[in-house]
Amino acid sequence: MMKNKIFKDTFFLTAVELITQGISLFVNIFITKNLGSEMIGIISLISSFFAFVTIISSGNIYLSASRFISEEIGKKNGNPQKIFRYGIISSVSMSIITAVSILAFSDTVSENILKTSQISPVLKILGILLPFCSVNMCIKGYFTAMRKVSASVTGGIVEFIVKSVLLVILTGSGRIPPLTAFALSVGTGQILSCVTMIILYLKDRTTSKKRCSISFKYFIFCSVPIFLNSLITSVLSSTNDALVPITLKQYGNSTSEAFSQFGIFEAIVIPALFFPSSILCSLSGILVPELARERTAENTDKNKKLVRKVLKYTFSFSIFTAMIFLCFGDEIGYLMSGSYFAGRIIRILAPAVPFIYLEIILEGILRGMGKHSFSSLNYLVEYTIRISVVLVCVPIFGFYGIVASYLASNIICNISRLIMIMKITSVRFSFSDNLIIPIISSVISAQIIFLAEKLISIENIFIDSVLLILIAMVTYLIVNKIIYKTTSERCTELNAKKVRL
Repeated sequence: MMKNKIFKDTFFLTAVELITQGISLFVNIFITKNLGSEMIGIISLISSFFAFVTIISSGNIYLSASRFISEEIGKKNGNPQKIFRYGIISSVSMSIITAVSILAFSDTVSENILKTSQISPVLKILGILLPFCSVNMCIKGYFTAMRKVSASVTGGIVEFIVKSVLLVILTGSGRIPPLTAFALSVGTGQILSCVTMIILYLKDRTTSKKRCSISFKYFIFCSVPIFLNSLITSVLSSTNDALVPITLKQYGNSTSEAFSQFGIFEAIVIPALFFPSSILCSLSGILVPELARERTAENTDKNKKLVRKVLKYTFSFSIFTAMIFLCFGDEIGYLMSGSYFAGRIIRILAPAVPFIYLEIILEGILRGMGKHSFSSLNYLVEYTIRISVVLVCVPIFGFYGIVASYLASNIICNISRLIMIMKITSVRFSFSDNLIIPIISSVISAQIIFLAEKLISIENIFIDSVLLILIAMVTYLIVNKIIYKTTSERCTELNAKKVRL
């Protein structure tokens, strides 16, 4: 039952993620071509700042709500509705305080720090949105914990559609300054999304007179590690983003070139690399409440089985995806941006893809198992490495220093995450299932691609790339299944011989 539910929820969320990320890519391409990569770089920095203040204002209530409501459901006489009220009270209170602070200091920050008055109205609009964001995230966490996935993503879909449509219309008209158009589109999307989620919650809400297992004070106390984890990540991520254009200028680029390269990286390269990971993002979000629920019920074997299976599929999927980016990075970058710069960066970052994707799943497992303190420490180390490499390497090697920072931080810190998960779950790492078989399957698929390229000659770069990727995918699945089946049968024979002996 749990397996079917996880599969259905993951499939649904993946479909939604693929559609929204696909449309988001097209929107990024549209804005980049209409406003230039420099403007998309500035918008990316503002988006990073908004994500940062959203975390501060809400305390990352989505994770807190989904985890603690799930744990309350796993108890015989729990009261999930009261946990939800704890979340609303704490997150909305924090968001109002943060919003007032932003409104008070937006002019000072804009004129004295950012050296432009254009940012001030944008900061004010984004500040007003924070209470709506908190309510949105809390209700989303509630529905995730209740295993009502369709309801949890409805608000996000509404927000995405409204924001994307308005952004394209407002920036395309040219009558409103691009940054103001961005702020208005984000604001309208957040407000309508919040209204939608409130309506869905009121329809679903049930009353309960049962006694809640934890007090409001204990809820706040237990939410602190989650908040600190998210805060550290947001602070360091925002710092890293802000350092990129600064260090590119130290390398010798002009301000325009620095923001332009950063814009291509944020709007084209990163979305392209993360687009296939939609299924893992969906699965990670589902893993947190599932693992928390089973952990509370002390179902250790179920958690071990789930972790083992998730790791196997994650490695298999991510290694194949890395091979695709390695073989077709140039074509993907050219199709999305019209130049081979983005494609070159995609191809260079391809070896880091398995580690980037692994992080998505490993963080979901760690949070579901309640290891938020380790997660916070690991993120601190990861971004310390990333920022250090950026500060040292970008002024010397230019944009390739950013690539080096991603490779170094992801490889080192995801290995440490994996070791911790092996320790807390007592799951043995299978080199054959997780590494050897996927790598062999990917190498064979790559050889088939090179052979097919010589036999198939299509002038249209898009059709040619899609056809070859489909051939690689079919080859990978067939080879992967044959090797797994062969090794499984061999292991069964060896076990049978041991029993007879």
